[in-house]
Amino acid sequence: MGRIGKAYETKLRALLQGARARRLDAGLSWLAARAARLSAAESISKTDALMRVHDELAAKLGPRNGSPPGEPRRFFCDAGLGGLARWLRGAGYEAFWEPGIDDAVLLAQARQTATTVLTTDSLMMERRVLRDRLQPAMWLPPTLTVPEQLVLVFREFSLAPREARCMSCGGELAGADKESLRERIPPRTYRWLDEYFLCRRCGKLFWHGTHWERIQRRLKEAAA
Repeated sequence: MGRIGKAYETKLRALLQGARARRLDAGLSWLAARAARLSAAESISKTDALMRVHDELAAKLGPRNGSPPGEPRRFFCDAGLGGLARWLRGAGYEAFWEPGIDDAVLLAQARQTATTVLTTDSLMMERRVLRDRLQPAMWLPPTLTVPEQLVLVFREFSLAPREARCMSCGGELAGADKESLRERIPPRTYRWLDEYFLCRRCGKLFWHGTHWERIQRRLKEAAA
């Protein structure tokens, strides 16, 4: 079994453990056999078949990792998930990301910041701290697009869009006075828009233009 196959086996095991399955190994064998039958019957890859089996089981079991009310979940994305981090911030969730960060450093920082690790690296999921679920984590198939990654994370943790954060650094946004920002606002935008926001952390300027509307539509699709 390849690395992606092993990663799906780990995800299936976690689902069965969450459901308190009495015969864990037998359940895994049955699911693996079902994936093999799907692969043969529909001429799809074993990886795609495992994904189907996992998604079917997850749908039957329902949400497992929803955040308690009033306690928004925070994430630490691995080096390859910069795009996902930006979208999670746009959805109102803290998402830390550092380009080129070492796995050991990421796990140490995630533990210090009490964040959930998001990774496409199946080898990282084999580290004891993640394998034994000492540190909350979610593995994402590396073949997914950023919108598909976002949908999976929203479903896994029962998320809903919140007030947006800065997509560059994740800081909170605060309303800002239009006149005081006149030199920073493009002239055409200044003429038709009155509401602006500044990131409390990095000072970046934001406004609700057409790009913002596209972001909101995508977030609503992810939450559907």
